[in-house]
Amino acid sequence: MRKTFINIILFLISIQAFGTAQIPDILIYNGDTLSLFDCPLEYLHNRSFTHPRNLFGSSGCFYTACWRNYVATWEIIDNKLYLISIRNACYPTSMKYVEVSYQSGSDTIGSEYADLKKLFLEKCLNGKVLADWVSSKIVSPKGTMLYYIHDGFLSIFEKEIEFTIEKGILIQVKEFDNSKTKASKFTKNPELITDYVEKSIDYSNLPPFDSIVKVIVAVFGSDDSGKINRIKIMRGFNEVFDKEAERVVKSIPEWDVLYRHGERIPNIIWSIPVIFKPKK
Repeated sequence: MRKTFINIILFLISIQAFGTAQIPDILIYNGDTLSLFDCPLEYLHNRSFTHPRNLFGSSGCFYTACWRNYVATWEIIDNKLYLISIRNACYPTSMKYVEVSYQSGSDTIGSEYADLKKLFLEKCLNGKVLADWVSSKIVSPKGTMLYYIHDGFLSIFEKEIEFTIEKGILIQVKEFDNSKTKASKFTKNPELITDYVEKSIDYSNLPPFDSIVKVIVAVFGSDDSGKINRIKIMRGFNEVFDKEAERVVKSIPEWDVLYRHGERIPNIIWSIPVIFKPKK
């Protein structure tokens, strides 16, 4: 029971579709090599364009950290965004966390790099392609990772650099400060919240109950200082147990404060189970 409790203690609700933190594309800007929390190739109207069969002549590989099966390199030159290369993610690399976990069937992994000339024809000049299909704001993280989120490109870094691109032309560059982001000791170490909740339950507030463990799930949010300020019981048992679960959750002394794009992320909802175990 204790192991299960630790594993499901926290859930950050998000709308990102990846489900796993993703390997980023690469952006070269002013001589610096940055991660790119975006996938500009996916903005092409022909979505089948980026299939591994089209890029590398193979079915690709399967691993959750790089669903798209490629890592593209981009560079901003003379205020223009260029595609420099598209590398097959099936190949070994020195990039952290990039590795193959499953190769489908007996199919070969294909070429290491996509042939940009073959893919883009006359648009490929001097080995690079002007990304004139990109009209968007793309973001590069900067500095230390302050908060890891196991989903897409949601992890939070000290700063973000936002590039506004219009038809491949760099229009504006902005930098945002997320340094006020704070991870509480409880999310850094789930064992602490497990112990805190268990020790905070006051069984004198509850009537005697049978040998069946009771699990109540509460959702909650916090204010700018990390103080829990709203709670709702999503899966309860009865009024008495629900009230005690609410009291325990509300008593948690600190919680996370998350910033993105220089502003606090509002209305994040967290979920936590409160487990009542009958006394022997």
